[in-house]
Amino acid sequence: MKPVQQSRVAVIGVGTMGSQLLHQLASDGLAVTGFEQFDIGHERGAAGGETRIFRVAYKEGGDYVPLLREARAAWQELSARAGVPLFEPCGAMTIGSAEDADVRTVVDVTEQWGLDVERLDHREAARRFPQHRLFPDDVVLLDRQGGLLHPQRAIAETALLAEKAGAKLHTGTTVEDVVERGDGVAVRFRRGDEVQVEEFDQAVVCTGPWITRSVPVLARDVEIRRAVLCWFETAEGWGPAHFPVGIRRSGGENTFSFFPDVGGGVKVNLHVPKSTVDDPDLLDPEVAPDYVARVSAAVSNCLRGLPARPTAVRTFAEGYTADNHGIIGRDPDRPNVLVMGGFSGHGFKLAPVFARAAADLLRSGRTDVPIDHLSLSRLR
Repeated sequence: MKPVQQSRVAVIGVGTMGSQLLHQLASDGLAVTGFEQFDIGHERGAAGGETRIFRVAYKEGGDYVPLLREARAAWQELSARAGVPLFEPCGAMTIGSAEDADVRTVVDVTEQWGLDVERLDHREAARRFPQHRLFPDDVVLLDRQGGLLHPQRAIAETALLAEKAGAKLHTGTTVEDVVERGDGVAVRFRRGDEVQVEEFDQAVVCTGPWITRSVPVLARDVEIRRAVLCWFETAEGWGPAHFPVGIRRSGGENTFSFFPDVGGGVKVNLHVPKSTVDDPDLLDPEVAPDYVARVSAAVSNCLRGLPARPTAVRTFAEGYTADNHGIIGRDPDRPNVLVMGGFSGHGFKLAPVFARAAADLLRSGRTDVPIDHLSLSRLR
């Protein structure tokens, strides 16, 4: 495998991970080409849905804290370079029973790392965040380092920065195959009726919900699931300055993530088992009325002042692994192909750091980013 400084790299899928990697490699002066089957910043993949939560006090565990700190700084730097806010530091809340496993993890991670997390009593929480209806045993935590990410804007702006740094970008282009060829790869791609083949030394495949199609060996490791998001119309007082993003763990189906109104209403993602998707190109946009009723019930139980029913409901596809951690590693059948996928609904916030790890692996086969828990071999 050639060192990347002397090679040409193909990045297949210019979404969450691909836009970040394209930018980092191009900024280092490398010859890099991105292939995207849709438009940049489209809503058909795992980055759809308008907003994403950013937390440092992480329910997925303390091992992520150093990565999150680095990612937060990276998002702030990217916002400054782009000249538009990709990350809004409005804080992130965790509300729920002290006995809930996720709440306990957030408390433990906070204590382990000495994080800037404020614990509010019910009177103070009601004064500052009256939108929330609290149950007697609810704990209220405010992660001051948390905030809101704008994923589609971030992808579009990061890809633009990559192009300005010298990256080539092909949109509306479907990669049909990546074939190992000696010490490099041949990328066969289609745009309209025209099929072309281009040679590269290495390729990175990061096609989100299409990852099992792009890397068939992952078919048994990554499950594509349908996420259903609901938006509730609001009046004043529900923007990021007054209603921080967060998660709710108050028992039963009062378990969801909530997002402030950035123009389309308050977004709610009910945390219940998701249905699987055979083909992300055939994602069913229809949502059963009983599911909408379940979301509405949770909102009615936990949030004050929102309408009884959502004003918008949309579906999206995401890739999940069995342990809910992503995959960064070499395709076992194609040594010159690096795979990034299966980030299980929580990879976006860490994309700048995961991209740095991938860039390191392309250069030297090593990285100081602690990603052993993301190795493909753990799933075998």
